[in-house]
Amino acid sequence: MNYKRWIVLLSIVAVAAWFILDAIETNRLDNQARQIQEAPSVDVPKDQPVAAANSGPTPPPRDLVVAKIESENIWFVGKYENGAGVEIPFRPGHAPHVTGNLTPKHENPGFVGPQACKECHLSQYESSLSTAHFKTSRHVDATSIDGNFQPGSNVFRSSDPNLRFEMVKLGERYLQRVHFFDWSFEVPMEIIVGSSKMAQTYLYWHEDGLYQANVTHITDGDQWINSPGYIDGDAAYARPAPERCLDCHFTYFDYREPPNHYTPNSLIMGVTCERCHGPGAEHVAYHKSHPEIEDAHAIANPARLDRQVQMEVCGQCHSGSRALKAPALGFRPGDHLVDFYHPPNDEIDAKNSVHTSNQLTRLSESRCFKDSEMTCVDCHDPHANERGNTKLFSDRCMKCHQNESDCGFHPQDGIVFSDNCIDCHMPRRPTKDLRLQSVQGDVFPPLRDHLIQVDRRATEDYLRLKE
Repeated sequence: MNYKRWIVLLSIVAVAAWFILDAIETNRLDNQARQIQEAPSVDVPKDQPVAAANSGPTPPPRDLVVAKIESENIWFVGKYENGAGVEIPFRPGHAPHVTGNLTPKHENPGFVGPQACKECHLSQYESSLSTAHFKTSRHVDATSIDGNFQPGSNVFRSSDPNLRFEMVKLGERYLQRVHFFDWSFEVPMEIIVGSSKMAQTYLYWHEDGLYQANVTHITDGDQWINSPGYIDGDAAYARPAPERCLDCHFTYFDYREPPNHYTPNSLIMGVTCERCHGPGAEHVAYHKSHPEIEDAHAIANPARLDRQVQMEVCGQCHSGSRALKAPALGFRPGDHLVDFYHPPNDEIDAKNSVHTSNQLTRLSESRCFKDSEMTCVDCHDPHANERGNTKLFSDRCMKCHQNESDCGFHPQDGIVFSDNCIDCHMPRRPTKDLRLQSVQGDVFPPLRDHLIQVDRRATEDYLRLKE
């Protein structure tokens, strides 16, 4: 068979595969719609009034369709003639609640949390508190949550005039109050995911299930917006937070069962010491019993690992949106990613996605990387918050590139090129894979590309800003 026949055959196979996948997705949506139509409505009183603030949960009015989608164990509230809808994991008219005092399903392999490291490593502990890693998940309180909760600035409107979201602070609690036609309900904002560099999104508990809230706060513009991947005009509060999400945002959790069931009191927030050094229980116990011994026992120092193995510690979360090949949290410093994670998507646009700009892969393609023995920590101090300090990062570039006159754009009046190598050679750009929808239009937060390169467009943009 000649190559033209191969091309024709492959084209036929590709088209057939597309039709099959489209049919599968259409069938799933049809099944969901049929379940909504066939499910009985919740028995609620006629002429149910709008829920008053602080009055507690109230059932939806009778003119709204209420159905349970059994296959997904979620509730739907909507109107057949209206495209908008509400999806929640708890019964309408009730409030979500966390199940406490659950016995962990699995034995903790030795994660003890950063407080256990504080006694002997005080300076590293204190400096790490301000890092993006430490802040990438945390409890919601007045010191951690972003966004304006004052009337006039706390409302996020959707493209559907019958749906809006109100961010509310009641005492020490922070809530997202959803107004849908003549019904309203509240969902707590209990856990922050995201360091505020780009955004904060919010998780909440229902029983032992962890779910994502519909509304996210993005730092750029200090605004409320739909969470990534959410469709404007819906109120989706039934998206599960699966173990792969927690694998990159938490130090430890006890995973009970798919897709999002955990032991609530098992969570160790943030990406802290043990995600880079390994579980610390044995290390802490040994050195408490042997305070005279200074050589580290039963703990890994990534700096002593071979170059590629060291970088794979960072690659757990900074090498594309890899799917788990083994249970979450199984990777240890010194292991290889290929044994625990599937390879990242190799499409051209996979360098940027919802969660990562695929720093490990992009850096590895750089000439700077190929012509040296550099690693992630040559540029980044994992124990310190250096965010946005382009002068500091540029100083690290200049350790190898000692003459700023080597830059093809040098000289320019009033510009010290060695003060900012970063914005020209590693620009921040938006990607279509990270889109947040709003009635005002889509927002594409920029991500920094870790491919170090001569980028003429980025340099010209930088010079225009300096004019």
